[in-house]
Parts: sequence; C-alpha cells; structure tokens
Amino acid sequence: MGHYRFITEWQADAPAEQVWDVLLDYRRWPTWWRGFRSVEQLAPGDPSGRGMRIRQAWRSLIPYTLTFDLEILGLQRPGLVRGRASGAVEGDCTWTLEEQAGRTTVRFLMDVRTTRWWMNLPVPFAGRIFAWNYDAIMRWGAEGMTGAMGRPVVDATARLNLAGA
Repeated sequence: MGHYRFITEWQADAPAEQVWDVLLDYRRWPTWWRGFRSVEQLAPGDPSGRGMRIRQAWRSLIPYTLTFDLEILGLQRPGLVRGRASGAVEGDCTWTLEEQAGRTTVRFLMDVRTTRWWMNLPVPFAGRIFAWNYDAIMRWGAEGMTGAMGRPVVDATARLNLAGA
C-alpha cells in the first residue's frame, strides 16, 4: 500500500472562531473549495459532533474522483478536529487552529494509505502525482476560504515543507 503523510499550513488573517465556523460548515465546502465534488453526511454523531461521518469526493488535476469517508473522532472548539478516513484512502486526519494576535494558523495533517489496487502499483512517480493532486486541492482550499471569509488566507505549505527539508 502507498503511504502518504501530508502537512498543509494556511495563514488566515482572521480569528480562530471565524476560521472554525467556515471549516466546520462542511456542507458548503463544494461552494467555495474548488475540487470538492460533493460532501454528504452519513451519520450525525453525538451532540458534540463526535462520531459524525461524512463522505467527500475530491477531483483535482488528474481526471479521477477520490471518494472517502471521514469519521470525526474528536472536536475541541475552536482548535482541533480529529478524524479517521476510510475508503479510497485510510488513516488519520487532524486539523489544528492556533490564533495569535487575530491571525490563525491552520494545520492539516493527513497520514493515510491508498487502498485501490491501481493506486498501489509500483510506478516510480505515482507518489509524486498523488502529492501534486493533494497540493492542488489544498491550495484551492486556501484560495476558496479567502472568498468564503472575505479575508486573506495564504497557503504557506511550501515554506513549511522547505523548513523541514
């Protein structure tokens, strides 16, 4: 199986509460987040949101729609969402929001394995293609969130990855 660990970082010129409200309104993602084909709730979870399951379909730069479910394992307003993915990808997903002086750093960690046989063929560049598509979706997310909030959101992922090199 292909194993991938992605870290995305956005810098939002907004308080964490505002960023939280936009991110947690998953039903609206397809209206502002390019690449999201659909998001549907499969199970509501408890009153805190724990146990909620959503199915999301992404389509990026290559003509394939990646569909997977996300079960919410924990929510702590306004700073943490933990989930577990299943379907085309399986693994852990974590959003953290950290506010400092009215500016919020959003970090998304995705630690997943691909489950479709063709995604796991021993093709030397397959990992780069998967990463390229993921990066595009997340860049589009930052761009779309800028419009959804009416405040600048910058995808700082490249700087983050360079710092870790």
